[in-house]
Amino acid sequence: MTTFEGFSWRRTKAPGSTEPGYRTDDVFFIDASTGWAVNSAGSIIKTSDGGSSWVTQAEFEDVYLRSVGFANANVGWVGTLTLTHRLLHTTDGGASWRLVNNLPPGSPPAICGLSVVDANTVYGSGTNFPDRPAAIVKTTDGGATWTAINMSAHAAILVDIYFKNAMEGWVVGGRDDVGQPMARRKRDDVEPVVLHTVDGGVTWTDRLEPIRRLLPRGEWGWKIQALDAQTMFVSLENLLDGAILRSDDGGLNWQRIRINDRQRNSNLEGVGFVDRDRGWVGGWGDIDFVGGFTSATADGGATWDDANKIGFRLNRFRFIGNPVTVGYASGDTVYKFTDEPAPAGMVAGAVAAAAAERRMLDGRAVSIDVDVPNGARRLKVNVWDRFGRHLHVLADEIAPQPGARRLTWDFRDVEGELQSAGAYILRVSIDGKSTSHIAYRTDR
Repeated sequence: MTTFEGFSWRRTKAPGSTEPGYRTDDVFFIDASTGWAVNSAGSIIKTSDGGSSWVTQAEFEDVYLRSVGFANANVGWVGTLTLTHRLLHTTDGGASWRLVNNLPPGSPPAICGLSVVDANTVYGSGTNFPDRPAAIVKTTDGGATWTAINMSAHAAILVDIYFKNAMEGWVVGGRDDVGQPMARRKRDDVEPVVLHTVDGGVTWTDRLEPIRRLLPRGEWGWKIQALDAQTMFVSLENLLDGAILRSDDGGLNWQRIRINDRQRNSNLEGVGFVDRDRGWVGGWGDIDFVGGFTSATADGGATWDDANKIGFRLNRFRFIGNPVTVGYASGDTVYKFTDEPAPAGMVAGAVAAAAAERRMLDGRAVSIDVDVPNGARRLKVNVWDRFGRHLHVLADEIAPQPGARRLTWDFRDVEGELQSAGAYILRVSIDGKSTSHIAYRTDR
């Protein structure tokens, strides 16, 4: 049994490792060294040396990238929350990416989750927006053709998806417990679902039905992890409470486990276990999406403790090896779980960056300083909410005036509606090169 003595989490040199303001939504590794990540600057980045260095492979200034998965060193996919660019595909390891333009009617309007079974078989799930239709899209011929699966009878929200082979898989999200018309559905109306299929998505069973009476409203499944053939975990997003789901019989039956640490961690997203006892959860922290807390357990979830030093705003864990030899997690940057000595520039901990970010962006309005270089061809500033819904374009200028300026956003969308408390992503793009900032609106 691996004890993981000497292992620790540390920041890699991905964007966000030194400057605050990034959200790395997903990370995927094909081996201990080679992996890709997508972040809130609209960048697809790659490392070939275990995170010691990263290269930007593509940038999309108007697209919110959400999920990434690879079949091998060459063939991979990226899902997005932007309708016109829902799915991207590479066949050369990310050196070039093309838009998948043959998705059929009824495909999810946003692809929040990806499960790449092999180079031929891929499943995508969405959407995380309860006022849009829930669906799954699949291919069994490497993307030459796609099939859309209408999931409206089973769910109002679909987020993450995992298939262990071409036929058997799970998708997690939430179902509408109130019966509102789709356009009026809200997150407060949903309860978690873990939907299971053994026939490639033709039929589905909600594996949470036996414990339905124990599940609170205003909670939904976010990420799913299959540790081994028997043990699986699902993070539950809930603005007021922290909990996960655990299965020890191959995803057939589940129990809800509360996160009972001292900081009362909630608003969870990422979940990752290295064995049946030791694991972590992370996310946005509290109802105002502030804190980015992380919690750890060493007894399978029976007890939890604060673990904020290991990562901030964690959204995805990926582990390599059986038993695990290395792990990665995406949050404000990409973190690495390893027993290797830390190279120069790789540091542990996230609290300092979190504090700096809170000092920089807080209050009822947010200001961002922008320095436009001489000869810039275009300046654009996009705003998304933390769920990835596009809210506003603060600036869109051709041949912008060079020099320093300050842009202010009053937390209103393009229609003038004041947004609720929470975290917001502001992306500043100059000639297609983007930086990301996290802005917080609080009611405190």
